[in-house]
Amino acid sequence: MPVESWLKPEDVPELAARATAMIDAALTGSGLTRETYWSAVRKGYNTPYNDPPRKRPLPPAQPNAVASSVATPEPVSVPPAVIAALAAEVRAV
Repeated sequence: MPVESWLKPEDVPELAARATAMIDAALTGSGLTRETYWSAVRKGYNTPYNDPPRKRPLPPAQPNAVASSVATPEPVSVPPAVIAALAAEVRAV
């Protein structure tokens, strides 16, 4: 036992018996069992004080209201001579 404890080791069994009797008296007539009671106590101690914020559901996706009239452009073919000239210019720099 820690030195700071106000409990004496010889008093512990008596105090435990009194606490058990008090819990049993409180549970009498409530319809709760000891297991249910201690399950609730554990849940209370293990639950955070502040609930996490609830996630709001995303609104349903809406199709675009404006139709795009721009067509995708055709790819442009570049002559190999132009590509070679650009490559030579880059190497020169």
